[in-house]
Amino acid sequence: MKKTRSGKIALFLFLGLATNAGMAPFLYAQEAKGWGPIWQQRMTIGQAQLDEAYKLAESGKSSEALAQIDSVIAANPRNWRAHFLKAAVLTLLKRQNDAVQQIDISIDLAKKARVSGDLLAQMYESKSRTCADIGRYEDAKHSLEAAYRLQPKDPTTLNDLAWLLATSPNGRLRNGRRAVTFAQRSCALTNWNNAFSIDTLAAAYAAAGDFPRAVEFQQRAIGALDPKDRAVQLPGMKSRLQLYSSRHAYVSS
Repeated sequence: MKKTRSGKIALFLFLGLATNAGMAPFLYAQEAKGWGPIWQQRMTIGQAQLDEAYKLAESGKSSEALAQIDSVIAANPRNWRAHFLKAAVLTLLKRQNDAVQQIDISIDLAKKARVSGDLLAQMYESKSRTCADIGRYEDAKHSLEAAYRLQPKDPTTLNDLAWLLATSPNGRLRNGRRAVTFAQRSCALTNWNNAFSIDTLAAAYAAAGDFPRAVEFQQRAIGALDPKDRAVQLPGMKSRLQLYSSRHAYVSS
């Protein structure tokens, strides 16, 4: 999965959204939308405890936060938000497999609670990112496909799915032609001015063996970079440009 923020920053963006209602969305397409505004609805059970758990996690007291969340779950095992917040804290504790298990529980409970398709899609996005971080690429793909079925016109989901299909270390999952299709849709939905979508399209063309177009769109992605992103993103984009120029595809590490 393409990283456009550090894992720690992305996680705390999620934690912030996880416990605050009414917060305006601030994650751009192609960024960490998988941890998106899932929690903008107020929790009716355990709200105060979960708010406190967030503050504990934010201050680095993850174990204490986990204990607080577990007390909420003990009181109300059907609280899908609590399970989802627990997943975030488990990720902070480097217990990603346990985190995925909690996300699965949260998704199952959220389905029973008949949450919106948009919300459910974002939960699948979160699962895909966690799975990719620990090398569970097939699970990441299945989760992204579930998100895509729920939101076929979401540019972030399209981008993430295209990136995985184009660059996955698991060769069985790579599919350049399909990646190009999804990446083109993501670019169109972001008006062809989102550097991350265009970067993904370049990787997709390289995976499909069309290196001239890969070079063309990688140069275009570099030109579209926002100044605030250049310091972090430019070295990687230039490195991929060199790969495509030498007729090599990019594979994520």
